[in-house]
Amino acid sequence: MTEPAIYINPRDVESIRAMLRGLNRDEVDKANARGINLTLTGVRTDGTKILSDHYALTASAIRDSWKIGKAKFRDPTGVVSSQGTFIRLIKFGARQNNTGVSVKVLKQNPRATIAHAFIARIRGDQRADQVYWRKWKGTHKKPVPGRGYKNLPFQYRFPVKALYGPRIQDYLGDPGIIATLMELAGERLEKNMRHEVDYLLSQVK
Repeated sequence: MTEPAIYINPRDVESIRAMLRGLNRDEVDKANARGINLTLTGVRTDGTKILSDHYALTASAIRDSWKIGKAKFRDPTGVVSSQGTFIRLIKFGARQNNTGVSVKVLKQNPRATIAHAFIARIRGDQRADQVYWRKWKGTHKKPVPGRGYKNLPFQYRFPVKALYGPRIQDYLGDPGIIATLMELAGERLEKNMRHEVDYLLSQVK
C-alpha cells in the first residue's frame, strides 16, 4: 500500500527562488534546511488535524503515525509521510455493553454496537485489551457478552477474530486531501523561508 507523502523543495517555488538571490551559497543552504524542516512539522500538524476532525481518535494517536525526513544543508528536499496499518478497534472508544461492543469510528457518526463482540485479553502475554468477535455456531444457550471472556466454557471461546478499524492513511491519500495539504504546505514554506531569509540578511547589516 502506498503511503501518503508530501515532498517539499524550495527550488520548486519561484517566489522563494527570488528571495534567495540575495544570499550566498552557504546562506541559501541554511535558509533552505531551516525553512523546510519548520514546514515539515507544520504539515504534520495540518495532517493530524485533518485526520482527527474525521476520525474519533486522539490527536496523539494520529500524530504518532507521521514520519519526517528532514532536509540537510546540501539536500534541500524534505518529506513528511503517514505510515500505518489498520488500527485496533479498541482505540475507537470501545465499550462493552449487554449486546456487544460499542465504538465510534468517525466523528460525524454516532456510536454503533457490534453484536456479540467482546473486550478481552486472550493470551497470557497480551498487554492491552482488544475487541474480538465470535460467530456463534452452538446449539446451547448463547453466552451473554460483557460477563467476562474467561467465564465462558473453553469450547465456546474459539475461534475468535480480532477486530480493527480503518487504515487512516487511506483517507489521507484522497487526492482532495493531498491537494489541501500541498496548499497548506506551500503557504507554510513561503512564510518560513521569508522568515529565515530576513534573519540571515539582518545578520550581515
